[in-house]
Amino acid sequence: MLQEIDTALFDFDGTLVEIDIDFNQMRQGVFSLGLEYGVSAEPGLYVLESLENIFEKLLQLDVNQARDFKQRAKRLIVSTEVEAATRARAMPGAERTLRELKGKGIKIGIVTRNCRSGVMKSAEMADFAYDLILTRDDVEKVKPDPQHLLDALNILTSKPGKSIMVGDHPMDILAGKRAGMKTAAVLASKSIKDFEEVAPDLILTGVTGLLGIL
Repeated sequence: MLQEIDTALFDFDGTLVEIDIDFNQMRQGVFSLGLEYGVSAEPGLYVLESLENIFEKLLQLDVNQARDFKQRAKRLIVSTEVEAATRARAMPGAERTLRELKGKGIKIGIVTRNCRSGVMKSAEMADFAYDLILTRDDVEKVKPDPQHLLDALNILTSKPGKSIMVGDHPMDILAGKRAGMKTAAVLASKSIKDFEEVAPDLILTGVTGLLGIL
């Protein structure tokens, strides 16, 4: 089945590049900002989901305050991401992997929850070869919602059954499976045990592992 793969979608942060973003601090920043408006986020949510959760609660109280909060929270997140992008480093073998896969005729897409300005800065610094970058700024729904991946496949005119999603987080694998794609987990910051529940088709120590498979 993997011999039929003609499209590979990659997560960005942690999969192709190493970006030192303190997501816990970012989440706390959004949480603290929400408290300024008298609203707290539900526990256990990711940063973007925390932002939306607080925004939806504020909408029921005051539309203008809700919009003001969202603008401030987005600025906080984007400024953190863009600043971190200046220190980003390509993961070992990432540039070669993308270049060689494209040389084999495989279409390359990057799908990320990060902001476009930060991602483009890092991708240019790493000299990555790709056909498409789809950030959170480009879509209505982000991973783990499969629509993020399906939007990328539609633009690339690719079919889910002939595509693979590669990422370092269980949400990447979950999104890929929901989209009907093959999946590959990259063990960058997580262990095999972290992926047991989502059961990826492949487990790789790094993206270079794809070169001997695709």
